[in-house]
Amino acid sequence: MDTSTHVTRSATTRARRASMASAVGSLVEWYDFGLYGAAATLIFKDYFFGTDDPFVGLMAAFATFAVGYLARPFGGMVFGHLGDRIGRKPVMVVTLALMGVSTTLIGVLPGHDSVGVLAPLLLVVLRLAQGLGAGAEYAGAVVLSSESAPPARRGFYASWSGAGVWIGSALGLSVFQGVLALTGDSFYTWGWRLPFLLSLLLLAVSFYIRRKVAETDSFESVKESEDAPKVPLAHLLRTQKRRLLVALGSNVILSGYSYIPQVWILSYLTDNVGLAAGLALAVNAVVLVSGAVFMPFFGALGDRVGRRRLFLYGTAFGILWPFPMFALIDTHSTPVIIAALVVCFVGSVTVCYAAQAAFLPEMFPPALRYSGVAFARETSGALLAGTTPLVATALYKVADSWWPIAVCMVVYATIALVSVHYSKYFRSDARQSSDSDFASEDAWVSTPADGGRTAKAVV
Repeated sequence: MDTSTHVTRSATTRARRASMASAVGSLVEWYDFGLYGAAATLIFKDYFFGTDDPFVGLMAAFATFAVGYLARPFGGMVFGHLGDRIGRKPVMVVTLALMGVSTTLIGVLPGHDSVGVLAPLLLVVLRLAQGLGAGAEYAGAVVLSSESAPPARRGFYASWSGAGVWIGSALGLSVFQGVLALTGDSFYTWGWRLPFLLSLLLLAVSFYIRRKVAETDSFESVKESEDAPKVPLAHLLRTQKRRLLVALGSNVILSGYSYIPQVWILSYLTDNVGLAAGLALAVNAVVLVSGAVFMPFFGALGDRVGRRRLFLYGTAFGILWPFPMFALIDTHSTPVIIAALVVCFVGSVTVCYAAQAAFLPEMFPPALRYSGVAFARETSGALLAGTTPLVATALYKVADSWWPIAVCMVVYATIALVSVHYSKYFRSDARQSSDSDFASEDAWVSTPADGGRTAKAVV
């Protein structure tokens, strides 16, 4: 075996190991969040809040769902800073532990009937801890996998983290559904706790897989540099405001739009379409798995046609699909409902998620990368992801129709499309496979407003 072949195989092994570890971490994170979304809809509205009004209980449950997202930017800022200063790998270990332990403890909380108002307060505390840990977990996952991958395969390997997100969500829903089937009426008293306790086992598996992951060369170069900013996020906010705004806007389709078919739709299918809770969970799980299956394909496609171009296609389809999707759901036909939601996920959300996995890390230089990705994702997530199910519930209550929710989805997709369009000032698909460009602060295009540099031509 010649030296070049050995180096190639070693690089591929390293990329696969990092991507697998990142994907498993994302799986644990979104198992926790998917589980919480299902429980908030079906269990927590009654168990923790002690109200006889279903609307009030559902709003209160979705409010605690939102609390986790409000905590995520703070986790992103703290752990993103640490990830840029002390390393990607150690920070990902801490955030994973914080999430897994918090989720497990939710499974042993007493209800409102036992401890009164203390029950929702304890739930909020653990939800905050979940959010703090999750605020930097996915950002760390895509940064680690992107930096560990060969330049020409960066999109493919980075997309594994996105696949882990939806496999984790689907696993959470499937476990929830399976325990519901096994425990029957007891599910609503003690059975719902079992899926939360299972998080501890998933946490142990994830730690085992991550034990051999190496720190990235990009971070090691930053560590040896004397010019790295002491506070990466402060440097970004001071010199790269437009770059951050583009990154924030591009995430709106994933932090807002996707939470209609991913979370809120469960309440619509059960309360308005008339599907049984178990069937609604199964539909949601099928949709999430379909997205996970296609994620690596679209990641690889982004390596070939360009991530920015792929991202634009996904946002454009996201503008076109919401009204047809709801019209198909209202046929009350389960196969048609599944098809409508799968098309939404695969045609828009999955395309955007796969493109973003490498697109966002390429927006920022190594010394600022973890902070930049975490801040962009989690700030938009705090504003939209946790609140979107809440807003959708309120909109449906007022209008007694789904059309305002479809309009909301169109607006979210439009914001993302415009933001990705303007990313042409900061990155170029034509140079996305250049390792030197990926590692350089000055290689991607900057404007004078972003720190006084002269604008360069964009391919």
